[in-house]
Amino acid sequence: MTANLPPKKILFATDFLESSRLALDYAVVFAHHYKARLMMVHVFHMPQAATEAEALDGPSISRLSRQTRLEAFAAGVRRAGVEADWSLVEGWMPDTLLAQLQEIKPDLLVLGTHGVYRGLGHMLIGSNAEAVLLSARCPTLTVGRHVPGGIGPESSPEYILYITDFTPESAAAVPYAVALSHDFHARLDICHFLPDGSGLSKEARHRLAEQYCDAVQRYLPGAESSWCIPGEQLEHGATRDEILSRTQGNAMGLIVLGVKHESQFARLVHTSFAYELVATAACPVFTVRG
Repeated sequence: MTANLPPKKILFATDFLESSRLALDYAVVFAHHYKARLMMVHVFHMPQAATEAEALDGPSISRLSRQTRLEAFAAGVRRAGVEADWSLVEGWMPDTLLAQLQEIKPDLLVLGTHGVYRGLGHMLIGSNAEAVLLSARCPTLTVGRHVPGGIGPESSPEYILYITDFTPESAAAVPYAVALSHDFHARLDICHFLPDGSGLSKEARHRLAEQYCDAVQRYLPGAESSWCIPGEQLEHGATRDEILSRTQGNAMGLIVLGVKHESQFARLVHTSFAYELVATAACPVFTVRG
């Protein structure tokens, strides 16, 4: 189940804002570590008037400026010893980016988030990022605004924090957490989270943990017994606040979790936890669709 690791093609999506520039540093770290090719894409929309003007006068200043910035990014990446390509694609986000994912079929998508705000009682990181995060079929590395910059190509996480909500879908991220821990020689920690107010009885919680443990064994044959004992998993559960506090305090790590529309994380995505995690974590978040 770790077909995407080690990644050979990494797609970095940029909108040229500061959050994207920060995410590029982490895209380079992964590309450098895995000796992967880094492909950079910028999706933009040209107004009809500008399109008509280009038909008469050639590329607009706006288009040329975007091309120049992408080439500058690529040049910097190449100086770090990483192969890099770039493409400028017209269209609307997020549909055009998702179409690029279908066409390029990268092993990993890297993007930054910005404009974090609360609205209608929800924690949002932007509808485009939301759609991409839940729709991308490849693993996604999301870099929030609280993640520190200034890292070099040879940097690596000191620990991997795998977070599960006890659903079988979240178990899909297990082999990635294990592989990343192994590849970066990073400590692997596990946090089990059952949403507050779930209303589940003790028996129901145990059944949920059993289903999760069965899924772990399918995704990771030969898993150590500590991964697959329901009672032991439930005993090591953490509250939402404990997880958020932990992820906000240490920037030298990487969070790994599974997401899917039917999972607890996806159902909570508009009621704050999953996106609050992405929005407030001091380290990047690596998500895998179950």
